[in-house]
Amino acid sequence: MTQLPLALLTLVGTSHALTLTVQETRTVAPGVVYSRQRASSPGTTVHVLQVDLCADDVYVDARKASSSSSSTGSWASSVDATVATNGDFYKTGPLRVYGDAVGNGVAWPLDQTGLDPAYASEWYPEHYGFIAFRHDDVVWSHSCWVKDHVDGLTTGWRNDDLTPDLPPGTIALVSGFPEVVVEGEAMVCDSPTASDCFPDRSDMRDRHPRTAMGLSEDGETFWLVVADGRTSSDAGLYGSELADVMGQLGAWTAFNLDGGGSSQMWSEDEGSSGGYVNEYSGNNSGGGARSMANHWGVFAGGRDWLPERPGHCASAAPCQSIPPEGGIVDDASTCFRAFGDQDYWRSEAAGHDGHLWWTNAFQSDVPDNWAWWRLELEDAGRYELFVSADATFSVHDDVRYEVRAGGATSVVTVDPSGIDGWVRLGEFELDAGGDQWIALFDDEDASPGSDQHIVADAVQLVRLDLPEGGEDSGGGEETGVADSGEGDGGADGGSDGGEGGDGAGDGGAGDGGAGDGGAGDGGGRGERIGEGGGCAAAPGAGAVWVGILVGGLGGWRRRRLQRAQR
Repeated sequence: MTQLPLALLTLVGTSHALTLTVQETRTVAPGVVYSRQRASSPGTTVHVLQVDLCADDVYVDARKASSSSSSTGSWASSVDATVATNGDFYKTGPLRVYGDAVGNGVAWPLDQTGLDPAYASEWYPEHYGFIAFRHDDVVWSHSCWVKDHVDGLTTGWRNDDLTPDLPPGTIALVSGFPEVVVEGEAMVCDSPTASDCFPDRSDMRDRHPRTAMGLSEDGETFWLVVADGRTSSDAGLYGSELADVMGQLGAWTAFNLDGGGSSQMWSEDEGSSGGYVNEYSGNNSGGGARSMANHWGVFAGGRDWLPERPGHCASAAPCQSIPPEGGIVDDASTCFRAFGDQDYWRSEAAGHDGHLWWTNAFQSDVPDNWAWWRLELEDAGRYELFVSADATFSVHDDVRYEVRAGGATSVVTVDPSGIDGWVRLGEFELDAGGDQWIALFDDEDASPGSDQHIVADAVQLVRLDLPEGGEDSGGGEETGVADSGEGDGGADGGSDGGEGGDGAGDGGAGDGGAGDGGAGDGGGRGERIGEGGGCAAAPGAGAVWVGILVGGLGGWRRRRLQRAQR
């Protein structure tokens, strides 16, 4: 398929399709600002969350996979979120989202995403784009339609891949489509109801309640937006109008999320309506708060289990810099994070520097509680890695670790039971900089028995190839031997799409499987664009949309992004 140079894409006009008037603004928590705005022509209330990703104590997460659906307020309350919205479109039988998904650092299983080949006959597979939050970073993937039709993209995750692997170290990811802002340009149609407006999603041509997510060009501002509709005072938005809203806010990239009766925004500081700030029941035609598959959540203002620093700011200083000779990353470091239900992380005055955490191993296909030590190195080299054990609390004899080093991920299993001191994981080639880690997981293939404690305490790095004249950290005392093997953190699979569409966000509860994966590669989930490749769409729809974007009224404003692709 011939791709269209991005520089040739055109806006249909220079004026905005609608006017936004701010009616209320308040700071929910440091770094999180809520505003209620009114869109004229149509008359619609638009709720905007603007999140400063470089503010201290600001973190973003998403719902992990579950067999049952949940309303935004119910999920947000259960995880102690500051603010939250609904997420991706979804179906039931099993409960699944249209795109890919990661919550609490754990990838959703294949059969609960649009990547499963079992859903290839449906219309939505491969359409999605996503926003993915990592440690000190946030990345996005353009939608299938944009990747397949637009040449000259300067940003985005793996633009040559319609269904790319998860970015390594993804903590939270929600998918959506269509993409309504592409590299700073709002996808505004001359006629928002025309059949050639948003060819990859027909319900964008009707007015509905809407939800969207967006990022700024520098990746330091995140927007979550909900527009009300289906009431006497709120008409809802066309997809073209939603694009205009996100463009006016300043988004560099933005995606349509599940809308209609699913459009919900919740805030912990909202005293009425169960915490909802929008007309959630009106959007659902008076049906109350709908339950959905996944959600976005923002955690701000300080949480005991989160390090006291920005969670996803690319310009932030390293959480801890490890010198060339090696060093120790303790559980008190801001490079450490304990994921999962915090009620099941127990604190003890023991271990390295007088404190450790422990939880129990259990039989599952997916980790519930897991721990993560980020490794930020001043110098590349070969290092020997150790983990701290405690004879009282290190009970389980088959503890699984994941080591991300030098762009590769290895799975290492050790027996630290009954040991006081350092247990060896092995030798690894580590790069300078970040994007490397040691992770610990609590899930087992078989039943580990009762009270099988696993400890999250400290990790040690000992340089083995320190240049002559360099300092020596002294090394760790080897008190255990590890078995190791290679592995990755994802599932294989890909899927095609079919024709068709459905309304803006209807669905219900259903059953499904649990999630899998972790902070690893997420590998193998997709097919490369090749000869004959492309998005699944109605015949001819792409060509018509290309004609709209190229034709008539001059070039899109073109802003070159100087930052290198992540």
